[in-house]
Amino acid sequence: MVADSVFAVSCPERRALRSVGPIILLVANTGVGQIITENAGVVSPETPALREFFSFEETENLLDLRLNHQLLLGSDPRTELRVTVPTILSRRATFTDRFGRSNTAEMAGLGDVSLRMKYSLYQLDDVMESTRWAALAELVVPTGEDDERQGGVRLPRRLQPGTGSWGYGAGAAFTVIRDRHRFSTDLIYRHRTRHEGFRPGPSLHWDLAYWYRLAPAEHPRPEVEVMEVRGVIELLNEYRFESSLDGSGANDQGYQLWLAPGIQVYPRRDLLFEASFQIPAVQTIDDAVGDRRWRFLLAVKILF
Repeated sequence: MVADSVFAVSCPERRALRSVGPIILLVANTGVGQIITENAGVVSPETPALREFFSFEETENLLDLRLNHQLLLGSDPRTELRVTVPTILSRRATFTDRFGRSNTAEMAGLGDVSLRMKYSLYQLDDVMESTRWAALAELVVPTGEDDERQGGVRLPRRLQPGTGSWGYGAGAAFTVIRDRHRFSTDLIYRHRTRHEGFRPGPSLHWDLAYWYRLAPAEHPRPEVEVMEVRGVIELLNEYRFESSLDGSGANDQGYQLWLAPGIQVYPRRDLLFEASFQIPAVQTIDDAVGDRRWRFLLAVKILF
């Protein structure tokens, strides 16, 4: 199993365990340590997890509220599969039509479904600490609507609920746990295929997260169940390369950096609540979405 909550094994117990076989030093609550940044741990095949989370985003030209359904499965002790199905509850887009008039469109429905595989390359565990590396591979399926129209006018591609194109991604994640402290980082490249003359620009993502267990100060024995509270701070970096439309550049490349403080609460080992508020610190992307203002995520995760 992979640990997010850990407990110490006393010296006599460690000697006794050494005499009979491998030492289990870490106890898993979940394979996800941070809220957005990828964690290098994988979920155990014995403990699949369901994560339901609301996400809300406000930009200059867009209000988007969705409920995301996420299933995490461990196919073996080193491999994790994740399926994410986004349900768009409300998406309000403001755009200018070809006559220069301002229009507003209301949308709802299915977004683009994504699949992600994580493979553990390295994991070294000790008492109250762990170091991990993992490889990542992603696939995005164009299940969302990409031909929404208002008054007979097709919405700009970036405002559509779906992209209409397949997406591929690859990267790596690194995680270090030292008692109450945890650090994770990931680096992921994402590429999109062309659809009806439009190819969204590929993107490079580099995220960093620091996690601190606020309570309890000392982790109890595994047979003792207490509420656990964690504070999380994340830096989310994205550089997006230029999109192309009918062979011409769309001039929508740029960089954005988000600051994302958050909190995680475990009322018990098989239940997690988490929230994250994301604020743009730097943004140079100029597209139909407009200036990014804020994002909010509220999630519940259940371990089976």
